[in-house]
Amino acid sequence: MATPSDERTFQVVAWLADRRLVLYVPEIEAATSVTGMPEADAAARTLIAELTGLDEAVVRCEIRVGRAPGSIDRLPRT
Repeated sequence: MATPSDERTFQVVAWLADRRLVLYVPEIEAATSVTGMPEADAAARTLIAELTGLDEAVVRCEIRVGRAPGSIDRLPRT
């Protein structure tokens, strides 16, 4: 059983695209998508566990709504 000291927290950025919620984990440069926020935490934890080999029970996610990396809104204005 995982203990709080075993937990690992990942930052997750979420944004809407094509009627889906994209979840991007910058630390592992990976993304997935879901239909809505209720399934976001579970989907992000599963993605992280599959790609890092960590047990899903020790993965924690801090999900924030933001802009897509490299989106046009982030370009310098001229």
